[in-house]
Amino acid sequence: MGKNRRSSWQQALYAHIPSSLVLLLSTTMVCGPAMAMPKMASGPALAIAIPQAVKSSCMVCHGMTGGDTIYPSVPRLAGQRIKYLTRQLQQYKGTNRADQMGQIYMWPVARSLDARQIAEVAKYFASQPPMRSSHAVYPGVTQGKAIFLQGIPAAGIPACMACHGVDAQGKGAFPRLAGQRYQYIVDMTMGPGTQKLTPAQIHEIAAYLSSL
Repeated sequence: MGKNRRSSWQQALYAHIPSSLVLLLSTTMVCGPAMAMPKMASGPALAIAIPQAVKSSCMVCHGMTGGDTIYPSVPRLAGQRIKYLTRQLQQYKGTNRADQMGQIYMWPVARSLDARQIAEVAKYFASQPPMRSSHAVYPGVTQGKAIFLQGIPAAGIPACMACHGVDAQGKGAFPRLAGQRYQYIVDMTMGPGTQKLTPAQIHEIAAYLSSL
């Protein structure tokens, strides 16, 4: 198995996870590719080989296909826009994206990736079947849909669909939001163009998008 040592990003991860998961994650990280991974069904999702970076790092929090995550605040990546994924990994690598979770977890991981590996990871997750709702129902779906599609003109808030698409599928470098984790959307809805939204409105938008 080799020496039982943890990298800096793994140490940071262990400091923020429940103790019940430590043994499982430790086994995965220490054994690495030599560990027998669960078998996955064949099909379109396996058309692209799983990059080594996904096996050794990404899957710990995002899952092997990016379709589900361990924590509510960790985003789903399956079917995400390739330009968006590439850009975000580049931003993390350059320490230009500075959200708290990113600094703790993504900066160390992204720094270890070169341009080729970033391209492989982005292409892999983008090729997976798009993220889907977990069917959890949060209050405010109807109100959130109205804000997403129409904005709030009286408050100077534009429609989210202008950048993210009418079905929240994303456009170019703008991310797909349909089926994304509710808590992640709430946590991340704080950039330019969203500062005029109230906390209640942010939760309503997250309720709608996570229901798709």
